[in-house]
Amino acid sequence: MPTMSLAQRLDHLLPQTQCRECGYQGCLPYAQALAEGEAEINLCAPGGEAVMLDIAGLLGRSPRQPAKIQEKALAWIDETACIGCTACIRACPVDAIMGASKQMHTVIRNECTGCGLCVAPCPVDCIHMQPVEAGFLPLANAGEHGVNPRQAAAEYARARFNWHEKRTARDLQEKKARLAEREAAVKAKAAEQTAAARTAAPSFSPADLIAQAMARAQAQQTQRVVSANREAYQAKQLKEAKERAAYRRAQRDLQYGTAEEKAAALAFLRQYKAEQEAKAAKRD
Repeated sequence: MPTMSLAQRLDHLLPQTQCRECGYQGCLPYAQALAEGEAEINLCAPGGEAVMLDIAGLLGRSPRQPAKIQEKALAWIDETACIGCTACIRACPVDAIMGASKQMHTVIRNECTGCGLCVAPCPVDCIHMQPVEAGFLPLANAGEHGVNPRQAAAEYARARFNWHEKRTARDLQEKKARLAEREAAVKAKAAEQTAAARTAAPSFSPADLIAQAMARAQAQQTQRVVSANREAYQAKQLKEAKERAAYRRAQRDLQYGTAEEKAAALAFLRQYKAEQEAKAAKRD
């Protein structure tokens, strides 16, 4: 078995949550910074004191109080508010979210590492981190009898992350190949049209050149208008989705919230009703 480098040994001590709470882009970059003496030993929030002590022991450094402790929590999507934008799917480092564009998304509970990276990209704030009573995440770790459960969970998360990275690289490569193929087809068609035009040897006509130039200008103008309309339509859709999500949350808070949440929800619903009546009056 090949000897592991110091960075690899440090990486094997980390929980592989890929949460970036340490300030680095994942567990391995943090381990590399530790090996090079460029990072503090107490930055792993999900690993807490146990991981800090292991890192200190490996590097021969004095233990320090963890800079931050990240409680164990799993992502949960409010499916009634989800608009199917796929932002959370792209953010998840271990492919623990299922869904498709404009379709409801859901978290695969046993695969979630609790990194929280899916929360911020959600445009309608429908993703919440729910605390769980668990020693280590993900819950579906590949531990066997006699295997350290913390190590088993980390290795399982590492395997999920590595698969995600390979899939992402493969998808990007396939996308580039499709674009290259499409570009080659367009160039080939243009070459055929040029050859056909030369063979036909059409007579020079200034009127035809002017008509072609006007057609191109009209097409460009149409494209700009269509693009602007599309952006305005998408912005309108997002605004309406946020309004629907806020309305559903207010209804929920009015029924199940605290006294303060109920009061806020009632005020929101009254204002919402007034705005809808005002819009209806303008249409009439």
